Amino acid sequence: MSKQEYILVIIEPSQDSHIALDRALITAKTREVPPKLHMFICVDSDNTDLKARNQNLYKSGDWLEELIKPAAKSGLDYSYELCWSSEWTSAVLNCADRIQPDTIFIPDYESGVRRNMFTNSKWDLLRKSFCPVMIVRPGASSHRKVILAAVNIQAEKEKYQEMNEKILNHSKRVAKLYDADVYVVNSYKDSMHYPDREKLLKLSGLSTEKVHLGEGDPADIIADYADDIKADLVVIGTLRRTGAAALMRGNTSERVLMKVKQDVLTIS
Repeated sequence: MSKQEYILVIIEPSQDSHIALDRALITAKTREVPPKLHMFICVDSDNTDLKARNQNLYKSGDWLEELIKPAAKSGLDYSYELCWSSEWTSAVLNCADRIQPDTIFIPDYESGVRRNMFTNSKWDLLRKSFCPVMIVRPGASSHRKVILAAVNIQAEKEKYQEMNEKILNHSKRVAKLYDADVYVVNSYKDSMHYPDREKLLKLSGLSTEKVHLGEGDPADIIADYADDIKADLVVIGTLRRTGAAALMRGNTSERVLMKVKQDVLTIS
């Protein structure tokens, strides 16, 4: 029997819906061993108007009772805390350090015309978290029957090879939790950079029909294949960066998040 997992669910109180909590509760029902939930309620100042005029900042005790009611009704082991820190990333990491979750669930709400615009604080969390971070998307499937692992087998640096193994191992772990199928996708620029298919088959341990190689932009290849196989979850890697490099945007991970419609699990 699988061990009980601990999920840290991030709740943004200024929002009208709480998709990360909803997804955690729904997927918990499909596990052999229901996870334990900890709800961390904190406003992301990078994504919220903190002026007194913002009526969404005013919450009553009734609001809190309504928030936790679904968790109470689910029968799950749960807890919660409220945080007033303006340093959202540090606050989440501090909580994670205390409770040692297996996964962090965070919501990805629509922002204006462009969809899935991550705040700097959320990108900071993805790169610094010691455990995987589940990015929950509006309207994405809550099923967990098809898991897509996105790798880069042709990257020669050791850190990329280690990341590939992490992505594949965690994808299989998630698939075991939900009795799901695992697929792998690997993009390449052109015929001069064609990946070693046999190496990928050996590394993944999957049959050839579950391994896809696509020529083109990684974000396009991953998003298109995820749709083709009706994936419920896409697993990608995010490399830790510090200093000026940590402030850079427009990397592959960000482009993938802009393209795919599914929930995304990031491994760092």
